[in-house]
Amino acid sequence: MANEPTTLAETTSLCPACLERVPGTYEDRGDGVHLTRTCPDHGTTSRQVWGSRDHWEWADAFGPDFSTDTDEVDLTVENDHACLAVVEVTSDCNLSCSYCFASSGPGGKHRPTAEIVELLETVRSEGGPRPIQFSGGEPTVRADLPDLVERAREMGFEHVQVNTNGLKLATVDGYAGRLAAAGVTAVYLQFDGLRPETYEAIREVDIAAEKREAIAACRDANLPVVLVPTVVPGTNDDEMGDIVRFGLENADVVQSINFQPVAHFGRYAESEGRFPLDEVARRLAAQVDALDPRDLLPIPCCSSYCQLATALKPDDDGGATALTTFIDDDTFDSLSGLVDEGDWMELLANTTAGKERACSAAGCCGGMDLPAGAADLFDQVLPVSITGFMDADAADVERLDNCCISVPTPDGDLVPFCGYNMTTEDGDYALRNRHDWGGRPAVEAPELADLDVDDPPAADGGEGETVPEEGD
Repeated sequence: MANEPTTLAETTSLCPACLERVPGTYEDRGDGVHLTRTCPDHGTTSRQVWGSRDHWEWADAFGPDFSTDTDEVDLTVENDHACLAVVEVTSDCNLSCSYCFASSGPGGKHRPTAEIVELLETVRSEGGPRPIQFSGGEPTVRADLPDLVERAREMGFEHVQVNTNGLKLATVDGYAGRLAAAGVTAVYLQFDGLRPETYEAIREVDIAAEKREAIAACRDANLPVVLVPTVVPGTNDDEMGDIVRFGLENADVVQSINFQPVAHFGRYAESEGRFPLDEVARRLAAQVDALDPRDLLPIPCCSSYCQLATALKPDDDGGATALTTFIDDDTFDSLSGLVDEGDWMELLANTTAGKERACSAAGCCGGMDLPAGAADLFDQVLPVSITGFMDADAADVERLDNCCISVPTPDGDLVPFCGYNMTTEDGDYALRNRHDWGGRPAVEAPELADLDVDDPPAADGGEGETVPEEGD
């Protein structure tokens, strides 16, 4: 029969309606790869997860070798496998975005400082300190954020990012310098594009100018920036090339770019459906002369379906060269096997340690031979990656169990970031509720009582600055 689905692989999935475990099947349905599953309570669902079967099978060849007994899976992340730990310090925010995995907004609460320290202890308890990211909510609404950064550095965390919308960096003189002096190693800056209307659609207010001002403040403070665009099809997917060119033009302060196609968890507005990673790669490559879609190679840490990446070397004519054009698939597979699991985030964020590890893995410090001149390109590059966070549409228990982006919980575990933030079709954070991971139980629900106020969150930007609301 025409258009009969072809089974490609089987896994354990989650029902989008209740997030209970159910058998799942990856199928070729003619328009790409779909994940189909049947729940005894909610019936059969099938959602597209990859745009092209050919690309899906190509990416699979880069995947890590892991086997999971899903009956035994407890959805925790082993410390030595955690590339990054995301530490939520507040649920308060000075924006009410149309898309927010944490469902944050004004009026949230700060996590007690003592509990934050306990979460940091959880991160370092087994495998030593890994890269961490202070997140929220909006971390900069906490007046004591620099103190938290100093405490983390004293505990031995060498790479401390702050995930921020940048409003405080843009509006408070000297704040970027305070973060840099405290020990922040990179600002993970929400940066959805260059057009005012992009921010009006995604953030519900025009803050395009503030983004540039935040970057300028970081430049003055010698504080590296990672640009983090949320990419919504039909809204700003046509700006990806301009964002890359902006990054190349500002490579003195922009350390890397991490595109994040919109995922359907937390609070999200209606969009044109799931945005598969391979389709993001195709649209990005169409907008950047230096790129071919397969220059964006799968990162084989948790799964080859979670992240694609390349590195661009600026040239003298305003263009760039994709570093991955120097290596074939087999060579990359060999090189990636030399990278320690916990080092991938450093490498993609382009930290000093990441550059050293990339150089070592590639053999420019002795080892594998690369084409002449390739080693020199590691000197100054702009990593560009695409991260596809797993929502209920794409829920795969085997991939969740091997996740490398973690969230520390009050009971002393590291849990998968996507599992922690995954919501049902009705907006319930079902996995965190079922496993007592803490946090908000549902998108529109009040917070749990264990997130009592440590120091009351300011209703403005944290130290008196007023955030403009749409229509002001």
